[in-house]
Amino acid sequence: LFSPSTPVIAAEPKVAIAYDIGFLGDNSFNDAVHLALRAAKKKYGLVEPFVREVPTNGTAVDRLTRLRFLAKSGYTLIIAVGPGYRETVRRVSMEYTETQFALINDKELGQLNISNVFFREDQGAYLAGVLAALQSKRKSVAFIGSEPELLDSFRSGVRAVSKKVRVINISYPDEISEVSARLEAVDIAYSTWDGDASILSLILEKYRGKVRVIVETPDQYFATLTNLSPIILASINKSLTKPINQLVKAALADGAVIDVLDENSGIYGREFNVKNGGITVNFNKKMDTSTLNRLKIEIAKLRKSA
Repeated sequence: LFSPSTPVIAAEPKVAIAYDIGFLGDNSFNDAVHLALRAAKKKYGLVEPFVREVPTNGTAVDRLTRLRFLAKSGYTLIIAVGPGYRETVRRVSMEYTETQFALINDKELGQLNISNVFFREDQGAYLAGVLAALQSKRKSVAFIGSEPELLDSFRSGVRAVSKKVRVINISYPDEISEVSARLEAVDIAYSTWDGDASILSLILEKYRGKVRVIVETPDQYFATLTNLSPIILASINKSLTKPINQLVKAALADGAVIDVLDENSGIYGREFNVKNGGITVNFNKKMDTSTLNRLKIEIAKLRKSA
C-alpha cells in the first residue's frame, strides 16, 4: 500500500534525534541509537546542521519544547527514542503534518507522518526459550518478568527443544525473597525485567555458578556491567543499526519508512525481526556446536514464517 520512498516532505532533508532520559552513556537505547546514527552519518556524509542530537530531562514540558523547536527549525525527520515520547510525538506530529517523526521501540501511534519502529520481542523470547532448554542440565528453566505473551513465546521455544524441560514462571516485580526461593529449582533463567539490576544482583550474590541468565539488550542498561558477566549466558538484542539507517536513507530521499503495521488502526512504520536482523542472539561465552546448529534451525524457521 505504501513504500519507504513515498514522498511526504518537500523541505531540504535534515535529521534530528531526541534522546530519552540519561542522554549518551546510558548503556541502553540512547547509546544504541547514537552508535547507529554515527554509522549513518559516515555512510551518508551527514554533518551539522543537517543532523542534530538533543537530550531531555524527561518532563512532558521539556519533551514538548524540544520536539516543537526541532520541527520549527526545519528538521524533516525527527527520531524520538523510546515510548516516553509517545504523547509528545502524537501531539507535535499533528501540529507539523509535513514533518516526519519516528518513535523507537513503540507501535501505538496511528498517523501517516509517524514511523513506528517496532521489534518482535516474541521472537526474541522464543529463541531465549530454545537456548535455555539446550543449555539446561537440570531440565528446569525460569522466565522472570510480567509479560504473559513473552512467557508463552519462551515456553514455546523450550517445548520446541524438549517437552521434558520444566518452565517456572517467576513473576517480577514481586517479593525478591520469593524470586530467590524459586530460583533454587533452575539453572537457566530468562529475565525481561529492565527496571533495575535487582534480579541479576541476586543471582550474582546467591546463585553464581548455579544459575546463568539470558538478558535483553539494549533494554537492560545494567546487563553490560563487567561484574555481571560471569552469570550472563547470552543476550537477546534489538539491533538499531538497520532501523536508523533505513529511516535516514528514506529521509534523504524525501521519503519515509511507512509500511502498514496495523491497517485498522492506521499504524505505520516498520517491524524489525529475526528475518531482517532486528532481533539477534549474542553469546557471552563460546557456545557448543550442537547448540549453535539447533539455534540456526530455529532462526531459519522464524525467518521462513515471517
